[in-house]
Amino acid sequence: MARKPTYQDLERMIDALKLEKDLLEDRHQELAQEKERYERIVNTIPCAVYDYVRWPDGRSKFIYMSSQAEKIFTCNVQEIMEQPDILWNMVHPEDFDRLDKEDFEATVAGKIFQSELRVVLPSGQVKWIQITSMASSQKYDSQIIWSGVALDISERKEVEAERNRLVLDLQNALAEVKTLKGIIPICCYCKKIRDDKGFWTQVEEYISAHSDADLSHGICPECAKKYFPDYDLYPRKSASKNQGPAKKTVEP
Repeated sequence: MARKPTYQDLERMIDALKLEKDLLEDRHQELAQEKERYERIVNTIPCAVYDYVRWPDGRSKFIYMSSQAEKIFTCNVQEIMEQPDILWNMVHPEDFDRLDKEDFEATVAGKIFQSELRVVLPSGQVKWIQITSMASSQKYDSQIIWSGVALDISERKEVEAERNRLVLDLQNALAEVKTLKGIIPICCYCKKIRDDKGFWTQVEEYISAHSDADLSHGICPECAKKYFPDYDLYPRKSASKNQGPAKKTVEP
């Protein structure tokens, strides 16, 4: 027959329960502080943090999404979690099939998933989004939970596009300069040059349009003698005594 607890036994049991209660309260307070710190971090970093599940039949669900999603997608977080198709419907038509395929393949293979895509917001604005996620050790309804982040990379894409335009402009400029090194059709009589559009232009115009060279006009000794016989544009260093009347000297 079991011994009835004494008054001292009951006191010890009460003290143990009080101690356990105090420990639980301390742990509860720690958990609340950790949750607050976690929420502060995920709601401060410039990306949306989420937990995502996809079933083999194509169904999907967000079981968590941070408030930054509202700034990125301009939609209420609760609405996104209740209706995940809201985000799928935002995907740009040219990127949808690729994203759906990448998402399905990553889910089946269990490998890290990363993709860059465009979304069309309800306002009509187009944004570039980078999505990165990986499978966690947790499951939801027997399916693996994918934890990831969605980052707005629109500004980076604009910088890349501007850089690509500058590179293309530079390549085009270099190509124009290089044409002077190729075979240039030139008239053997008037010396005009035929450009790539089939038009004949003066040598000066062609060179000015296809290079950075600046031209200045002068006259060569042969042309000076032919067109200005009365002028000594290129005087000799020593003149003969029996040359006759001196010619006018002009600097070329």
